[in-house]
Amino acid sequence: MYLGIDCGTQGAKVLLWNARTEQVVAASYHTYGLISDRPGQKEQHPAAWLDAIKSGIQTVISHAAISPTEIAAIGISGQQHGLVLLDEHDNLIRPAKLWCDTETVPELTAFLARFNAERGAPVHHFTGIHIPVAFTLAKLLWVQAHEPESYRRIAKLFLPHEYLNYWLTGHYCAEYGDASGTGWFDTFNRRWSKEVVDAIDPALLAKLPPLIEAHQPAGFLSASSAAILGLPQGIPVSSGGGDNMMSAIGTGNIEPGILTMSLGTSGTLFTHAPQQIETQPHPDINAFCSSSGGWLPLVSTMNVTNAINAFREVMDIPLAEFEHYLNSSEPGAGGLLCYPWLNGARLPNRPNATASLMGMTTGNFNKANLLRSAVEGVTFKLCKGIEIFQQCGLHFDQVRVIGGGANSRAWCQLIADISGIEVIRPAVSDAGALGAALQARWCAHNLQADGDPVALKDIMPASLREVGRDVISPRPQQREIYRPLYARYHDNMPLAT
Repeated sequence: MYLGIDCGTQGAKVLLWNARTEQVVAASYHTYGLISDRPGQKEQHPAAWLDAIKSGIQTVISHAAISPTEIAAIGISGQQHGLVLLDEHDNLIRPAKLWCDTETVPELTAFLARFNAERGAPVHHFTGIHIPVAFTLAKLLWVQAHEPESYRRIAKLFLPHEYLNYWLTGHYCAEYGDASGTGWFDTFNRRWSKEVVDAIDPALLAKLPPLIEAHQPAGFLSASSAAILGLPQGIPVSSGGGDNMMSAIGTGNIEPGILTMSLGTSGTLFTHAPQQIETQPHPDINAFCSSSGGWLPLVSTMNVTNAINAFREVMDIPLAEFEHYLNSSEPGAGGLLCYPWLNGARLPNRPNATASLMGMTTGNFNKANLLRSAVEGVTFKLCKGIEIFQQCGLHFDQVRVIGGGANSRAWCQLIADISGIEVIRPAVSDAGALGAALQARWCAHNLQADGDPVALKDIMPASLREVGRDVISPRPQQREIYRPLYARYHDNMPLAT
């Protein structure tokens, strides 16, 4: 049995996976809140993560009716980019700043301009990845500028999943996947970028954690944490990774040719690459490392299920009737074009953008068309990411759709028709937690093996190695209808922000 833990922005999922039966035997979800007292501030107390994880582990063990001694290893998936700071006594210095914190924009903007002026080249020349405000770099610069006393106390810096690993094991380390989203990591050479780190603070490099490979353990469960969690001391804790990296593993996206699309509050789109890709002409791509030994090119969007739900709620359409209304409108939504940028936009990168609805007439202004226009708008944006990937020479045979939106077969059919790519809905939707459990198994397997590391693909469950039964194929007639509609949508994109 393997525990996969996904510590997200809104709550922690704990999943118990049986390697023999290749089944999830129990799962739980415990929520926690945000600190948002100032405009743009998004922070959390790491203690809330630990409380949720403890409750989740107790819940799944109870529901599965197993002995804790049956747990063979633990894997952690964490929200990317957050910043957790400890002092020399391992005390938390302040709450964690999260990926969605945007009060850090001025500090990041000034740093990037200064770095370019002093080095004669932008940061991404040294890191291989463009640095948006979501990255950890922005959070650290903010603390440096606004809380200098807190900054001076820093002895260790963590991403959320790294902090959880440290709490579990007492071992300070980082792995390449999540580290590549800090803003001070060289994704080409898989090491900390001394050029960027020195530009922040020459004393910072000595405080950063040692780096380990994806298949290596972050450590072993300590006596103190084992007692708190009710688990056996000494079981392995895998390297873990960011939620997108773990979701790649949890959808079998560990070799070229597969695309994962997450339809959550926001949306992500990512694939596997055996080497780093050149993103100079494509600043919208986050060219991460993976947590399975390769690279993970990724694009993200704002406003996915949150935008759809906003339309549903204002039109009083229950979730149970979503499919009916979506299927009651034809491709093109009667001529409506919806740009659902309720929370700004990212792809294109327009943080101050507002939403708009174009093409309204007395003939097309009805609930079904309005809902479909919102779903099409979200999907056109995500499929733009597919186009960008293809321009980089990446090719896909299928897209595996996860997140809340994957529950809608009609929406998944629309994705297939617009993209022209076969859509698969994996049996386990909690891909981050499942990926963490699978990586934990990989880690434990390699600890027991002699010789070279076992490849992750060789221990993946059959349900992720093979195409499942729930396959949604593009319909040729609808695909031809959508080609000009997709082009029209992007040609008419509003310029105002």
